[in-house]
Amino acid sequence: MTEEIDLMKLVIEVDDELIQKGIEPFQRPQATYLIIAQRLNPGSSVILEHDPLFNAVNQIYKELYRLTDLVMPPIHIGAFIFRDVFFPLRIPLIYGSPAINPVDFLIDVPDIQKQWLFNDQQTGLKFFDQVIDLMDFAYGLDDVEKMGNLPNKTVEWWYLAKQHLEAAAAILLGSFNKYAVIQNCCLSTELLLKGSLMAKGVDEETLANKKPKNEKDKNKKEDYGHNLKNLVNKTADYLPNLNRETLLFVVQQLPDYVKSRYEAQKFSRLDLGKFLMNTQYISGEILRQFSNRNCREDFITMSNGNWDLTYRTFPKK
Repeated sequence: MTEEIDLMKLVIEVDDELIQKGIEPFQRPQATYLIIAQRLNPGSSVILEHDPLFNAVNQIYKELYRLTDLVMPPIHIGAFIFRDVFFPLRIPLIYGSPAINPVDFLIDVPDIQKQWLFNDQQTGLKFFDQVIDLMDFAYGLDDVEKMGNLPNKTVEWWYLAKQHLEAAAAILLGSFNKYAVIQNCCLSTELLLKGSLMAKGVDEETLANKKPKNEKDKNKKEDYGHNLKNLVNKTADYLPNLNRETLLFVVQQLPDYVKSRYEAQKFSRLDLGKFLMNTQYISGEILRQFSNRNCREDFITMSNGNWDLTYRTFPKK
């Protein structure tokens, strides 16, 4: 019993050190084991799972932390609405080319609800649409950052868009005041579109709608501002493969960006879920234009064209 108590104290001591170094919770059990193993037996070789000490340290972490704290975090967390209930949609960090089942991305959803969800074809298609869009967005963003052929500011703005997108999902999944999701969706959309324009050579000053330095340039000033419809049209002019019609329809469903800051408006849970899922679609559609990721095209190819994933759940005008 004394050894167990001493080991727990040692684990907590090392854990404190690792927190100060910024080591993530899911990384700390193994890191703690390696440090303790060297302190107890300097120069000893690492055995990991075959070492009782490794198992003991892991067990202590399971007692000190929640299981969700110790699991490698997903590359992105979105949300999916079924009826008027919000479920987390976790896009896992995948290495290699393993087989994946998108249904597994729905966390904490009872089997009976999954059956209910997929019994409705339109709802099932909407779910797969969201998985495809978030996969293309999250992995596409990782790709373009590694390729390094886009302006740093573009990548920075897209990562900020990702943060706002995850914040919107977190609001729907946990907050009582779900109205705050609107600003996150609008800001994420603006950053996604403006990041694309910057990647195509539009300078930051123009995108910020700053006053021209010269009087003669005032008439040349274009409206980039917060007008999402204008931003879509300008972005589509540079990106011919962008689905302009659908993107225009989607952004026009979002509340007025500036007006929503100063006027309280009533939106249903269904409305708020639609705002988020539309923004998740935008994120995938934008990153598909800049990376080699296109899960939608891959799914269609794998199904020999028989699985019509080009069907979108957005109503026609």
